[in-house]
Amino acid sequence: MMRLCQHSSATSIPSIISQMLRAKDLPVGSSIQDLKARCLVIDMESGVIHHRVKNGDLRDLFEDQQFLSDNPGCGNNWAVGHIEFGQKYESTLMEKIRYTVEQCDSLQGFTFMHSLGGGTGSGFGTFALGSKSRPKGLGIADEFPKEVKFSTCVLPSENDVVTVSPYNTSLALNSLMEHADCVLPVDNNALFRIVDNVEDSFQKSKKKMLSIKEGSTITDSSSSKEAKKKGREYHKENTIVANMLSNLTCSMRYEGSLNVDLNEITMNLVPFPQMKFLLSSLSPLYSILDKGIVPRGITQMFDDAISKNFQMLSVEKSPSELMYLACGMIARGKLGISDLNFNVERIKKKIKMPYWNTEGYKIGLLSLIHIS
Repeated sequence: MMRLCQHSSATSIPSIISQMLRAKDLPVGSSIQDLKARCLVIDMESGVIHHRVKNGDLRDLFEDQQFLSDNPGCGNNWAVGHIEFGQKYESTLMEKIRYTVEQCDSLQGFTFMHSLGGGTGSGFGTFALGSKSRPKGLGIADEFPKEVKFSTCVLPSENDVVTVSPYNTSLALNSLMEHADCVLPVDNNALFRIVDNVEDSFQKSKKKMLSIKEGSTITDSSSSKEAKKKGREYHKENTIVANMLSNLTCSMRYEGSLNVDLNEITMNLVPFPQMKFLLSSLSPLYSILDKGIVPRGITQMFDDAISKNFQMLSVEKSPSELMYLACGMIARGKLGISDLNFNVERIKKKIKMPYWNTEGYKIGLLSLIHIS
């Protein structure tokens, strides 16, 4: 899936007036009718798009021209997605991208959400970003050189069912190194560990006072035995990643005290062009807390952000033993700037920074709380 990001501060007066005329309040729980996602959904296996998207709960967010699919799929082969289907749908892909870009009032960048273990995400996804096998000027990196190319890629787990996933990942990472401006990798093993830790905490809290709502999309432990027999369905892991991306880009959509957009992330957290892979974390891990229970303290959440158990990429060493080239802290909720600065100064004493970038910290603050 590829999503286009739009900046909200540089719109023209006619576009602002048109937005006001189209504005419509959407109360919580109301049906989605006129709201459409500004993205392209790509999968070379048409059955996935048909069953999961077109007939899924979010079907009202998409239109037919936003889909691109084929049969029988890439067969978990990077070369099939990158070369065969890439050359086949090259013109169609760029036509859909240009059409979607034209709907933006002020285009800021592109966000790629794809998996590197299979054939479509690794092969066709990196082909859309840029490829040496295509004529110059037809790739996103060449046609939109000034806009940010932000990739959120999922790395395969150790026990991945796709035998050739290491090869697909290596070939895709080579393309991301060349054409992407910033890469935010997510590790399946780390997501599995996060979900298991949250579920263990939920089970232990059942005898005491519940700190997590039962029935949460992450902590729902019903029919856990059946789930283990059938295998993971990844909806809990996907929810964690979705919350992380939502919080990362929330200041692009809403006003805040210290807004941070994709340009600032790449400018402040990528010290060198080749050092573009970021390590992400999220605290609290669960998305829905019991309103009757006091949530985690601000200090504890900042400590969790640099904890190994809260990071979405498996790292052997603890964060205190690693060297941070840069660090970004984005807070969302009812938090004062003084509290944010206090915790950042406290975090500085716990992590190592190079001598040439001791003040390499980027902070963001948005007072609008999450809907949950």
